[in-house]
Amino acid sequence: MASRSRNTATDIQRYLLLPKRGLHSEALREPLASPQLFSSVMSARLDLQGAARTAVQPAAAVKIVHSSADSGPKLVELSDVAATALKASNAGIRLVPLVRYEIARSPRWQILQPAAVRSKAAAAAAPGLKIKVVDTVSGRPVRGAMVVAFTNFAGQEGAQGTSNAKGEVTLQFSTVSKTLDLLLIYGPAGYWGLCERTRKIKNGDSVGIAPIDLAVPDFLATVYGEHPAEAGHGVRVGVIDTGVDGKHPDLKVLGGAAFVADENDAGGWGPAKEQGEHGTHVAGIIASRGQQPTGKPGVAPGVALYSYRVFPNAGGGATNYDILRAIEQGVQDQCDLLNLSLGGASPDEAVHDAIKEAYDNGTLCIVAAGNDGRQPVSYPAAWTESVAVSAAGRQGTFPANSSELLDVAPPAATTDEQLFIAQFSNVGPEIDLTGPGVGIVSTLPGGGYGVMSGTSMACPAAAGAAAALLAAQPKVLKMKRNRDRSTAMLAVINAAAKPLGFPKDLEGLGMLP
Repeated sequence: MASRSRNTATDIQRYLLLPKRGLHSEALREPLASPQLFSSVMSARLDLQGAARTAVQPAAAVKIVHSSADSGPKLVELSDVAATALKASNAGIRLVPLVRYEIARSPRWQILQPAAVRSKAAAAAAPGLKIKVVDTVSGRPVRGAMVVAFTNFAGQEGAQGTSNAKGEVTLQFSTVSKTLDLLLIYGPAGYWGLCERTRKIKNGDSVGIAPIDLAVPDFLATVYGEHPAEAGHGVRVGVIDTGVDGKHPDLKVLGGAAFVADENDAGGWGPAKEQGEHGTHVAGIIASRGQQPTGKPGVAPGVALYSYRVFPNAGGGATNYDILRAIEQGVQDQCDLLNLSLGGASPDEAVHDAIKEAYDNGTLCIVAAGNDGRQPVSYPAAWTESVAVSAAGRQGTFPANSSELLDVAPPAATTDEQLFIAQFSNVGPEIDLTGPGVGIVSTLPGGGYGVMSGTSMACPAAAGAAAALLAAQPKVLKMKRNRDRSTAMLAVINAAAKPLGFPKDLEGLGMLP
């Protein structure tokens, strides 16, 4: 939806101001040269709702909030009346609604309905049910574990809470013992989660979650663990995300920038204050240089890594205006691949145009398919010029009782009955590739490691594998940066993909080696 704010006189919305075609045009210089944007708009007369004809006065002019370049895209505010006039004019421009995209990490199960409806007085008098989350190895309390106790999983009824410094969490049940349909725990950084069905808990119980052992391979390491440290050398990969922690000892970020217009592009390419762990996790899947026993390598540790932060520090989605600017910068920085672990439900021509221009300039955009539970592929992955990636998993590459159990779904692969396409993954004819995306261990801000699942994780796995393949094709990389180069890179990638034995709508051409 367009971003809308209230005005005493009329509704004001934000749009992207773009040329009729592409992203740059001399027609976009006019807003910077004149305080009254497009005299044709100012003098336009409109038939509003078939009633009185109303002139658009200079007060209804476009306000330029942010400009990417003199002749480039602009973020603007204008009234509904002015927007209608501008769309009706022949000024050689178009208005595209401002929309937001979200990260493509798999959503967590949560309680939607409290276990019991009680009066406030009864709720206050009830003792609740207190349990303690502990480390299965050391026995120490675990802080920051999200405990979701379902009394009715199908109806998402129950109680939930987050463990404190003592590892304790109080669940708002009316009794001191409860038989649960499902006990689900999402571990903090450094821990796996837990999934137990038909679990009886009572007040004072301790529940253990397992610490991550970097020596035990996850699905990513099972597939790509033999890649050499120089894999991907000579290939530039940009991560368009929530920012990357360049201070992590296992990550080397060569450059980047922040593209968040609401923050005046300040703050740099480091991790955002909210959701900042996502971009660092994505970057580590591609390019971590970590080694045992303290680290874990990514798929292509030899790549030149760039970070373009498009998600705001305050949290929330990234705008199409900021994403298109990040894509443009990635192309200017001569990135060969751009990773976009983000998506939205609605088609958006602004980001689509940026992806097309990237393709026309020798840069491929690899995009997460989305995590809506076998729903249609999200945008921008659904665009033809994107490389859309679904998420695969393999039983046995995460603990037998971890929260990843809920991601397992039929059908099994014909090549390996332990393989599956994640329950959360979007699917459809737009899928090009699949990648490891369930129970993936990677870098987190602050120097640690943690586990995440989602097409957000499968996407960088595919990007890293693509980088490793392209590094072995110097003739392709040396091609002039144009559409032919992108087509040649895509041919290398597609030729290498190996089918796993799923329907094409689930895996596309398969998984890269």
